Amino acid sequence: MQEVLPRSRTAAPRRLCCRSASRRLAPVLRASRHTSLEPVSTRDVGFPYSNDFIVDGKVVDAATVCRLLEPFALEERVKRIEEVVAKRTFTVLPIVEGLYDMGNLAAVCRTADALGYGAVHAVNKADGKFKMSQRTAAGADKWLDVKAWDSTGECLAAMKAAGYQIVTTHLTQSSITIQEVDWTRPTAVVLGNEKFGVSAEAVAAADACAIIPMTGMVESFNISVANALILYEAQQQRIRRLGSHADLSPDQQMALKAVMLTKTVKESQSVLSELLSRPVPTWQSHVFRKLAKEAASYEAALASKGLEQGAGAGSP
Repeated sequence: MQEVLPRSRTAAPRRLCCRSASRRLAPVLRASRHTSLEPVSTRDVGFPYSNDFIVDGKVVDAATVCRLLEPFALEERVKRIEEVVAKRTFTVLPIVEGLYDMGNLAAVCRTADALGYGAVHAVNKADGKFKMSQRTAAGADKWLDVKAWDSTGECLAAMKAAGYQIVTTHLTQSSITIQEVDWTRPTAVVLGNEKFGVSAEAVAAADACAIIPMTGMVESFNISVANALILYEAQQQRIRRLGSHADLSPDQQMALKAVMLTKTVKESQSVLSELLSRPVPTWQSHVFRKLAKEAASYEAALASKGLEQGAGAGSP
């Protein structure tokens, strides 16, 4: 990594607000526009989604959302979503701090999605000025949990409170290589901006500073390249040491599948609202009543048989 003196940075005057901050990064962080249906609750750090969704004021679980929306998506897309969900992790979280070129941020999102990471966080540039780029995330941000923060301090404090170790890409006398980082632990890795690197505040809050070993004449990688190398190393280490990069529970996988389906099916909220408001079709009502009657008869027969056997066992 480039050896530079970290620039001091003052915290943004406004209180942390992930959603309002994301509007300033709207040309790249388009996640809010993609999501048609929001889970009941979300978390800023870690796996972000609850297993329940709100539709017309009613709580609907993720399994129901999946069951109702799957017929409206191509079978190949549903299969692809399931494959992606099964390989996701939110345990390692890339954070980009104060980037100037939005093309680099788009590239970070694309790499994160491709390597099985579920989230990318960004700390806003202090002056709010960004260089736009023709490069895009190729829709990657649609499938990620993308959050923006106004302050490095509050962002990293939230990471530590959630149990994440903080690793910054910064060269010091005590820096370790990215191969020496324990990526099996919940880890937030901070990548700095193109000119100054990570801030002094990020370095001070870090549990470790890490570098990518280099053997050429150049002294640094492009931020998007550095991100790709780091996330690939983390993925491979987790596979070697844990046997798998992915670590979502079945409930988390179901919740994430539901979120992805809501982003796949157009007007997903309207579709769910309509399906949930319809009464059970007549033919289904008849079938349900018949099955219920048969089940009641079967249980009554079993109970009667049990009583008869009990009476026989007690007779002389």
